[in-house]
Amino acid sequence: MISLPALYPAAALRFRWNRLGVGPLVLQLGIARLGWIASGLSILVVGAAALLVRQADLAQVTAAMDAAITLNAKGYAKFVSLNMSIVDRELTDLRALHVSGLKLPPQPVLEARLKALGGLLLQVAVADADGRVIDSSLGPPKTAVSIADRPHFLAAKNNPLDALFISQPVLGRVSQKLSLQLVRPILAPDGRFNGAIVASIDPERLKAYFTDQKALDNQGVLTIIGADGIVRFRLDTQGFSAGQDFRVSPRWKEVSTQSSGLYEHPGFLDGVNRRVAFQQVDAFALVVVVGTGLQAQLRSFEARWKLIWSLVLVLAAVLAAVAATITRLARAQRRAIRLLEQNRLQALEGSRTKSSFLASVSHELRTPLNSILGFSELIRDTGNEPKICQYAGLIHSSGSHLHALVNTILDLTKIESGQMSLALETIDLPGLLGTLTSIHKVNADQKMVELSLAVDEAAQGAVISDRTKLVQVLNNVIHNAIKFTPSGAIFVVLKPAGAAGVLVSVIDTGVGIAASDIGQVFERFNTISAPVDGAAHKGSGLGLALCRELLGLMGGTISLVSEAGHGTTVDIFIPYKISPERMTA
Repeated sequence: MISLPALYPAAALRFRWNRLGVGPLVLQLGIARLGWIASGLSILVVGAAALLVRQADLAQVTAAMDAAITLNAKGYAKFVSLNMSIVDRELTDLRALHVSGLKLPPQPVLEARLKALGGLLLQVAVADADGRVIDSSLGPPKTAVSIADRPHFLAAKNNPLDALFISQPVLGRVSQKLSLQLVRPILAPDGRFNGAIVASIDPERLKAYFTDQKALDNQGVLTIIGADGIVRFRLDTQGFSAGQDFRVSPRWKEVSTQSSGLYEHPGFLDGVNRRVAFQQVDAFALVVVVGTGLQAQLRSFEARWKLIWSLVLVLAAVLAAVAATITRLARAQRRAIRLLEQNRLQALEGSRTKSSFLASVSHELRTPLNSILGFSELIRDTGNEPKICQYAGLIHSSGSHLHALVNTILDLTKIESGQMSLALETIDLPGLLGTLTSIHKVNADQKMVELSLAVDEAAQGAVISDRTKLVQVLNNVIHNAIKFTPSGAIFVVLKPAGAAGVLVSVIDTGVGIAASDIGQVFERFNTISAPVDGAAHKGSGLGLALCRELLGLMGGTISLVSEAGHGTTVDIFIPYKISPERMTA
């Protein structure tokens, strides 16, 4: 038999889509075009979301980078200020020592006193008013040495104020090493210039310190600039340098007038695009400028986003492929739907023809069957010859089986065509079960099988249902239990099944059903067979299928649990009342 609802999957899908408001849109645009639109919108949304996330990520990375270089600039400025303060304080003390007529202490003594500088101080020297070096922590010069032409000496000589001057690195004429010069003037009581005391700072020590502090990581650069715009110390990946004029940089005005700040600009010497932080060292008219290479800092960011963009492109390609696949499938679906519609119409016509044919044939078979059953029963019961009576009994048995099969086919045809109606009445279920078990007990006793009924007192006895159809179901199930139980017992049990109804369980100790066959027992024309008394018994495959459909009409259900060789339990749920929508099949 063909189930007509199974012929309408496309219609059911369209119904669900229409309820969601999707159907009209799909019909208007077409599923293929809608697939391309959805894919395009998805790509746009994903791309826009990726751009927004990238901007947020870049802002976060930049903020972290700015915080790091600002902290470094402040830390390096504090380091410079601290060390310059120590050197300046020592210069002031040594100047007082010189003015009192004493010699400068030797360099080892100075280094011991200035351990905090870590060897930063190369030497301290004293020059007279004419620039001749007259004393040094390295010892008196072996030959006459003059610094009269040195910019740092001239700066001290030409400045009437007692102020510290920090020069750019020069080659020391006493130490013979490249060094930064820190100079304080020696003034007479009347303010006249009497000479200068000079401390030489080792730039290599500064270079080592800043390198240890990882100032050069990520194309980093560190620059110490004087108030005059001349670079006192510059350290980058190329090494140490000094003397450059920072005033040519378009950022000089900003750097020279603000206490601190941030900017982004190509390096004025090497052209590397950097994020730069600067910090004034106010006490010594210096500016510490710290830069980090943007390309190096953003390398991991760019690598991460290169991967993300690759994934976005892959996703876009996948979405485009999905849209193309949807287009191809939509075309195939349209062809399939047209074919299905043709097949559906043919199947409907075939089903109607088949149902009409089965109903007609079944009705035509009933008349001769009734005659055959009547005459065979008459001969069986009144015949004089035992052999003829036996043959008549066989004819009657076979005719009864065929008659039952015809009735089953007619019932299934009625259910399928929607012509099966229900005749509801109040049924005393315990009484009905008692009658049925009594009728079937004759057959059970012939096989030496015990058939018994047990009623749970908690079960409500009365149900509203169709007596004829209920008897048909119960007869079929009990008959099957007797048929497939060669020996043992069969129990018919009535018990409550909640507030909705009762449960009739038919439990036998028969041959059971293989696990692989249980799923087919309620299917029409199933091919299950069971060995009874050494022979395989196989029915028409319609009995339990009809039971299920009849119970479905009456709001009930049927289920089965079985194990080969260990019997079968069939549970039939019968509701107390049938809902109004089931009043007509």
